[in-house]
Amino acid sequence: MATLVEPWQPLLDALAQLRDAWPAREWTWDHRFKCATSAVAGDAALAAKARLVLATPTQWDAATFATAPEGVRALAERSGELRPGQALFTAAPVSGLTLFAMWWPWGDGSRVSVRLGVAGSDRSKELYPLIRSLFGIV
Repeated sequence: MATLVEPWQPLLDALAQLRDAWPAREWTWDHRFKCATSAVAGDAALAAKARLVLATPTQWDAATFATAPEGVRALAERSGELRPGQALFTAAPVSGLTLFAMWWPWGDGSRVSVRLGVAGSDRSKELYPLIRSLFGIV
């Protein structure tokens, strides 16, 4: 008998690889945006961004946002407009689900906050606990 693979499994696998390579170990849950969040020191930001691009290769910023697909624009509008220095990274959709990362440098340059999540699921009550568990968030 074949085992049912949930449509989000490839995205969870990508998140697990990113988590394992991430320069910071502490993750929290952003209740507002329903995603895992981490802050890295400013001197680790370039390395963090390089790892982030492996999982979410398409970058959208204030200059390119107008050309983003409707689903990406809707995702970014959820969090407010992109400010200078901020970016939204996305991966290609898988079964209608989009892995995303919000890149938010702090004003003083000391840290960068990153929010990782999956958009497009109509089964968030099942998916969000899996993401929380993956990042060790209770």
